[in-house]
Amino acid sequence: MSQNKAFSTPFILAVLCIYFSYFLHGISVITLAQNMSSLAEKFSTDNAGIAYLISGIGLGRLISILFFGVISDKFGRRAVILMAVIMYLLFFFGIPACPNLTLAYCLAVCVGIANSALDTGGYPALMECFPKASGSAVILVKAMVSFGQMFYPMLVSYMLLNNIWYGYGLIIPGILFVLITLMLLKSKFPSQLVDASVAHELPQMNSKPLVWLEGVSSVLFGVAAFSTFYVIVVWMPKYAMAFAGMSEAEALKTISYYSMGSLVCVFIFCRTTEKNGPAHLG
Repeated sequence: MSQNKAFSTPFILAVLCIYFSYFLHGISVITLAQNMSSLAEKFSTDNAGIAYLISGIGLGRLISILFFGVISDKFGRRAVILMAVIMYLLFFFGIPACPNLTLAYCLAVCVGIANSALDTGGYPALMECFPKASGSAVILVKAMVSFGQMFYPMLVSYMLLNNIWYGYGLIIPGILFVLITLMLLKSKFPSQLVDASVAHELPQMNSKPLVWLEGVSSVLFGVAAFSTFYVIVVWMPKYAMAFAGMSEAEALKTISYYSMGSLVCVFIFCRTTEKNGPAHLG
């Protein structure tokens, strides 16, 4: 089986929508941290207040991740991804117009919920679009997230240096999500059932996974990884300003450098997986 055949799919518009959504998702999770100073001034609060605001993203993901999987299986991948896009639209267009911190917190929760919806719709859809190369297709999601997180700090830094209103940094991704919505409405998604002719070619597990061990380990790793990520994206620029003497515009770019490292690792891991295969697969 050639690599080109593995990555061929008749659902290219759906695939583009998913990857582009993850690019903008990468932007959404650092938007509040990147605009911390402007938002603190807008809501008459301090850095701790904006950190509280950012915690709403984690809360939204926590309360929604379990039931969105069921919704995705029942109503289809496109419906769930559309729900995610609508909530991202509420966030990007809502924050600049938001009158107070409480309502902004609700919008941050919407981003967390949108992330859960996008994951439970996007990941399965990609695996169904590329049944013979699902591992690489899913890994490229992380590349798109990293691209977004690499690009956005540069945009915010440019806006800061040129005294451009911070709200444009939210409105632009919002407009792009409007375009994604139009593309989604025209796109076709694959069946959620794996074709029998394809199923026998897919890699099989050598043994049944231990849910109590591998499941718990995965959850703990996920919590630790996401916690570390949010600590870095929220406080690294502040640390750079306080201890490295950087200006705010330069300090914000440290997240771009962080994302560059993440992007390099994504492609290294993708290449390693192609050569050796994921763990426990025969």
